[in-house]
Amino acid sequence: MRCHLLCKGLVLFLFVFCLVSGELLVPERRILLEFKTPVFDPSGILSSWDFSKNPNHCSWHGVSCNSRSQVISINIAGGGCCEGNFTPPCSPSSKLLPFYGFGFRRRACSRGKLVGYLSPLIGKLTELRVLSLAFNDIGGEIPLELWGLEKLEQLDLEGNSFTGKLPDEIVGLRNLRVLNLGFNALEGEIPGSLSKFVDLEVLNLAGNKLKGSIPDYFGSFYYLKGLHLSNNQLNGSILDFFGSNCRYLEHLDLSGNFLVGHIPGSLGNCRQLRTLVLFSNMLDGVIPNELGQLHELEVLDVARNNLSGFIPTELGDCVRLSILVLSNLFNPLLSGQNSNEELSFRLPHSNTDEYNSFQGSIPMGITTLPKLKVLWALRANLEGKLPRNWGGCENLEIINLAQNHFDGDVFGVFNGCKKLSHLDLSSNRLTGELDEQLRVPCMTLFDISGNLMSGSIP
Repeated sequence: MRCHLLCKGLVLFLFVFCLVSGELLVPERRILLEFKTPVFDPSGILSSWDFSKNPNHCSWHGVSCNSRSQVISINIAGGGCCEGNFTPPCSPSSKLLPFYGFGFRRRACSRGKLVGYLSPLIGKLTELRVLSLAFNDIGGEIPLELWGLEKLEQLDLEGNSFTGKLPDEIVGLRNLRVLNLGFNALEGEIPGSLSKFVDLEVLNLAGNKLKGSIPDYFGSFYYLKGLHLSNNQLNGSILDFFGSNCRYLEHLDLSGNFLVGHIPGSLGNCRQLRTLVLFSNMLDGVIPNELGQLHELEVLDVARNNLSGFIPTELGDCVRLSILVLSNLFNPLLSGQNSNEELSFRLPHSNTDEYNSFQGSIPMGITTLPKLKVLWALRANLEGKLPRNWGGCENLEIINLAQNHFDGDVFGVFNGCKKLSHLDLSSNRLTGELDEQLRVPCMTLFDISGNLMSGSIP
């Protein structure tokens, strides 16, 4: 009798479980189909989203589910086909090409783009952890329902056409770790509602139309690894709070704004910082000596500001430094087809007359940095003789010291720089005969015009 009751109970449990699972399955599938409705899909990216051909929505392109067939991830990147990885033997490394301002440097491998709007029903996917629709052409305002998802951890809508303002009140997203809204058309100020994202690791708002100052509460994001605010219309100063709570910060990009004041020396406390990109603002003062404490730093770009003073010798302690841009915009493509487009993209405002005006020469410590690939100091008001010991130049690919006031004999200065593809020393006061040892196999630009040199071209 007891066994009979247990069997009946088990059958009832299985019946209820299947009923509940079925009820869960149908709404989730319907929500996905509603997501597809306002979207134009000329490339057939969502062709597998067809109930008549495949009723299992968990196997649809870009969809992942948990064991109960509830959607936990939608990952559909657009943007066209991947480019090949081939790099011509005499071209600059792809890592050296202009990249600043991009939150994430990714190559989308989709067949095309989704065009349309984001359905507010997406907010009914209560188990959703990841929503990534980067590099499509989805527009309109971000649905308020999306901000109410309690379990969402990654929201990635970079490279779309979203408009409107960020909400002043957010009721969900308590577990958000990645907020990537870069390169849309969002406007207004950065609201205080983002302060609730205490576990945030990546915040990318680059390439929008945001105004106002950088909120103080950004200093409370203890776990923040990447902050990307470039190419907006932000004003105010870079506050010291970046250096007071930046234990994990690796990437800080504030370029292409209207920031004023000094570069805070407290940034030297961000010991994990790998990229510090501040070009095209209106910063003044000096480059802080404290930046020499950033032993993990790989990229430093402070071009197009009003900086002055001596270049800190302490930068020679940044042993991992690979790209150092001190003045003007770094553009190794020069007269290439895309250079004008690239420059206009990276200059969202009329800050075209800002130039750093330093004192002195290039510190010896910088010329011996073992990983340095780019030294860009065009029109930086530097003077004196070039350092004779370029002991770290075995990896140097690009040197631009044009339109400065360097003098003295250049003979033998760049001996051993066998990877140089771009050397521009034009419009200085350099003397001496051309160095026979400048026969570098991959040299694509060699400019010494406007100097006082003699001899024959090697």
